[in-house]
Amino acid sequence: MASPVPRTWRRALEILRWRGPGHFLLLALREVLRPVMYWYAWNIYLTDLEQPLSAPYAKGKFDVRIFSGDQDRETARNQLVSLGTLPDNFDLRINRGDALATIFCGAEPVAFGWMTFTSGMEMAYGLKWILQANEGTQYGSFVLPKWRGQGIFSLLNVALNTYAREHGVVRSVGSISALNSQSLSMAKRLGKKKLMTIILVRVRGLGWTFAKAIGAPLHTRFTSERSDLPHAESVHLRAGQKS
Repeated sequence: MASPVPRTWRRALEILRWRGPGHFLLLALREVLRPVMYWYAWNIYLTDLEQPLSAPYAKGKFDVRIFSGDQDRETARNQLVSLGTLPDNFDLRINRGDALATIFCGAEPVAFGWMTFTSGMEMAYGLKWILQANEGTQYGSFVLPKWRGQGIFSLLNVALNTYAREHGVVRSVGSISALNSQSLSMAKRLGKKKLMTIILVRVRGLGWTFAKAIGAPLHTRFTSERSDLPHAESVHLRAGQKS
C-alpha cells in the first residue's frame, strides 16, 4: 500500500494548482526568508453598494446563511466549531456587530466569511483598517479545499455585500493577496474598483516594519499604533532610494 502524501506536500501542490508557478515561487521564496524577514502584498478594493451587485458565479446549488447579533451567537459558534475554525476572539466579533456568512451544500458547510463595520481591525503587524461611516470590510474568508475552484468565494462575497446593503452600508472595502490568483480573478469578474496596493515588510532581526502604499496614501485607509511603522511616504525614501 502506497504511503499517503505528506500534508506539507499536499498543501504545496494545492497552492501550485490554484495560484500558478509564478506566484508559487514567490510564496516559496517568502517562506525561505521567513527567519530573516516576512512580507505581505495586498490589493485593496472598493465595492459601491449603491450600485447593482454583479451576480455570483458559483457552480452548483448552495444555500447562504447570515449570522449576526447575540440571538445568533450560539448557532454561529456551533457552525465554526463543526468546521474546526472557531476564532479565539469569536465573542468580540459578535459583540461589535460583525456578520458571519456560511455557505452550505445541503447540510454540509463548505465556506464561511466575516464582515465588520467597525474601524480598528488589524491586517498585520499593527496595521489597522479605517472605516468611514456606513462602510464595511470583509475578512477571514475560507473555502474548504474540496470545494475550491467552483466560484464559491464569489457567492460568499455577494452574500455579505447584500447583507451590508440591506443594513444601510453603502461601501464595502476589502483586501486580496496580490499572490492569490483565484481571488484576484474574482475581484475582476465582480467589477470591484482597485484603490491601492499595500506592501508590508517585517525585518525580524532589527524589529523594523516597513509599509508602502501604491495608488493612494496609506493613511486614507489604514492607521498603526506601532512606532516602528512609518507612513508610506517615509518608506518610499528609505526603501526606494535607488529608484
